[in-house]
Amino acid sequence: MTRSEIIQNLEGVICPVVTPFNKRGDVDEGRFRENLSRLSGIGLAGVLVAGSTGEAPYLTESERLRLVELARDVVKAPEILLVGTGLESTSSTLKLSRESVARGADALMVLTPSYFKPQMNSAVLVAHYRAVAAGVKRPVLFYYIPQYTGLQVDLDTIVKISRLPNIVGLKESSGSLEFVQAILKKVRKDFRVLVGAVSIFYDALCSGAVGGVLGQAHFAPSLCVGLYEAYLHDRDKEARELQQRLLPLAQKVAAPYGVPGIKAALDIFGGHGGTPRLPLQPVSAKIEKQIAAAIREAHAGLTV
Repeated sequence: MTRSEIIQNLEGVICPVVTPFNKRGDVDEGRFRENLSRLSGIGLAGVLVAGSTGEAPYLTESERLRLVELARDVVKAPEILLVGTGLESTSSTLKLSRESVARGADALMVLTPSYFKPQMNSAVLVAHYRAVAAGVKRPVLFYYIPQYTGLQVDLDTIVKISRLPNIVGLKESSGSLEFVQAILKKVRKDFRVLVGAVSIFYDALCSGAVGGVLGQAHFAPSLCVGLYEAYLHDRDKEARELQQRLLPLAQKVAAPYGVPGIKAALDIFGGHGGTPRLPLQPVSAKIEKQIAAAIREAHAGLTV
C-alpha cells in the first residue's frame, strides 16, 4: 500500500493481538498464525503486533521482529499491520522501527519513554518523536497509556507532537472521554485519533475519533466491528446497544485482569491465549468462569 492508503486505512477496529507462548515459555509461532488467520477478513481494519496486549515489554527485540515477519505472511492489504516499536531510548526505538519496516510493518506505534519520568518534559518528548518520525519511512502513531507508563502528558504536548512531520495519529488509551474530546478539538482534522478503551468507543467516534485499537476484538469481534459499522451508517440505536453489550467485557475482563484476562477470554472464545509471560500470572479457574459469564452476557440473544 502507498503511504496515503495506509493513513486512510488507519480507522475502524484494529485488534491488538496477544502473543501465545508454548510450554517452554517461547513464542508459539503456529498458534500466533492461527490467531491472525481467525481475524482475517471479518471486517477489522487490521492488527497491532507487539502492543501492550501482546506483552511487548516482555518480548525481546528479536521476538518482536519475528512476530512482524509472521504477521506479514498472514495480514494482507487493505488490512493494516501496525507494530509497536516504542523503547526507552530514541536510538533503540529508531533501530527497532526501521527493522520492523524492513520486515513489513505498514505503520508504527511508538510508546512514550517513561523510565526517567522527571526528565520526560514536553521538550524531551517532542524531540524524541521528531527524531523517530523523521528516521523512518512509514507513518508513526503516538501511543499514550499513562496507567501503564505512569507518565502524564499534557494536552499542549500532545498537540505539539501531532504537528510533527510523519506523526499521523494517536492511540489514546487513558480511557478518559473528556481528554479524547479535548485532543480532538486541538489537533488538525486529518490527524487519526484511535482510542484503546472500548468503554468510550462509540462516544469517541461521535466526537471525531476514527476508530479503536480494542482488545475485545480478539474475543468479541462481531460486537466491535458491528458497533463501528452501525456508527458509519447512522444506526445510533444499534450502536448504543452494542456499546452496552461491550461494557461488561471492559468492566469484567480487561479492566480488572488486563492481559491475563484477555488471554483467558480468547481461550474461551476458541482462540489461543494461553499463559502470559512471567511475572504475569494466569487468572484463576474462578475468574475464568466469571470471564466466560461476561462473554455470554455480552452475546446474549445474538445469533453471531
